[in-house]
Amino acid sequence: MVNQSLFPKNDQRERFFECSVYYEDTDCMSVVYHANYLKFLERARSEFVSDRLGTSIVDYHNRGYLFMVHKIEIAYHSPARLGDTLTIRTWIEKTTTFRIVVKHIVIKKGQPRDYLVTATVTLVAVGEDGQLRAIPEEFHKL
Repeated sequence: MVNQSLFPKNDQRERFFECSVYYEDTDCMSVVYHANYLKFLERARSEFVSDRLGTSIVDYHNRGYLFMVHKIEIAYHSPARLGDTLTIRTWIEKTTTFRIVVKHIVIKKGQPRDYLVTATVTLVAVGEDGQLRAIPEEFHKL
């Protein structure tokens, strides 16, 4: 059963992203290779920004904001398999002046009671010179 404390209190803050598991995502046992979940989570975060802020990651890059992963905490609860469709729930848990903490839950589409992966990703923003930048104000409103 899903631990309800993992979900945001206000469902308006989250976004759902779906992706299919292809052969290239799996290992020799037809289960998703652990590192490939990071790709799924990255796609979900990019879509979250586009959907919730109405602008793309590319637009932030053009404004001189380069987002980098500072820390990832990930737990693998159950494997996804070749041919599965995954739903990734994404929301911002909190922000500080220099950090964005994003939560993800990966489930199989149609099976919302069992989760496959839970992750917390902490991001920072840097400029093109590599120096830390304050997180844009619109992220704090999410």
